Amino acid sequence: MISDYVTAFFKMDPAHLEAFVADWLNLRRHVYVDWTRCSGAGDGGRDVVGFETNRRYEGPWTNYQCKLLRRNLSVTDAVRELGKIFMHVAAGDFTLPTKYVFVAPKGTVRTLSDLVGHPEKFRRTVIERWDAVCRDHLVKGQATPLTPEIRAVVEAFDFTGVSVLDGAKLAAQEDIGPALVRWFGADPGPLPSPEALPAVSLDEAPYLAQLAAAYGARAELVEATTDDILAHPKFGEQLRDQRLRYFHASRFGRLYRKRVFEDVLVTFDEEIYHGVVDTHRDDGHRDALAQVNAVMRVAPLLPLTGPLRDHASSQVKQGTCHRFANEGRLPWGI
Repeated sequence: MISDYVTAFFKMDPAHLEAFVADWLNLRRHVYVDWTRCSGAGDGGRDVVGFETNRRYEGPWTNYQCKLLRRNLSVTDAVRELGKIFMHVAAGDFTLPTKYVFVAPKGTVRTLSDLVGHPEKFRRTVIERWDAVCRDHLVKGQATPLTPEIRAVVEAFDFTGVSVLDGAKLAAQEDIGPALVRWFGADPGPLPSPEALPAVSLDEAPYLAQLAAAYGARAELVEATTDDILAHPKFGEQLRDQRLRYFHASRFGRLYRKRVFEDVLVTFDEEIYHGVVDTHRDDGHRDALAQVNAVMRVAPLLPLTGPLRDHASSQVKQGTCHRFANEGRLPWGI
């Protein structure tokens, strides 16, 4: 439930919230070509920045300002944070952001919510409250008056680009799932019901050729093809089962690539590989088909770790071995 993640956000420290947001931006490659984390002293009012083009600060960019406070984000908090950006832009340190997102798990006070909804009112508030909120609080031991240069920056900024992500909105972002899995152990969810087995495709050629050779040797068919084995009265159904397993594994990887970070899938592969490789290499196999059958018996029994452990069926584990064969990592044949 989203409320569980909101509570988890409250328990993070500020550095971890920034790292979480950075992980999320890393997933948003459809929005940002790159991102950077600017936390720490001298960050210029930026925590995590997403760049929409390779021009980086010379193109459109978004500032994600993480505010993990024990209370709701106030008008003073928001004006002061924006003031840092305006001060640095006026000094020529970087350009104005296209968008400015406050990541505030506990949300905002009602007055600030009202300002976010009224961009021109927000602009006036920054100008009117500069002396009280920003002047003596942006640079330690130094006053920062609202100079004509800073005021021009405030006037140039598009306040419609200011928004707030509270904990519930952050957890509900449609592309944030892999970050929730990594940080909070969220369940990436089961696969939908399988589709019908598709026709043989070119991407299956390597492992199917290896299996055709293995079955062909047992059936005493010289240079047997996939079609020859599929038509065989004994081995045809077995080869269809092997294809079904490969299909399950391919579908598993394709769908979970959208739900978890790549390192989760790499770990999954490594556990399968090291669970079957010794059986695959065993010198005691009478022929290649015996090797295949031995690995197919071992694979379903493998204990797995990580967030995908409860979603990997026997067919997925077995099919992953066929994928290894297809990729040349563990080819069938002795």
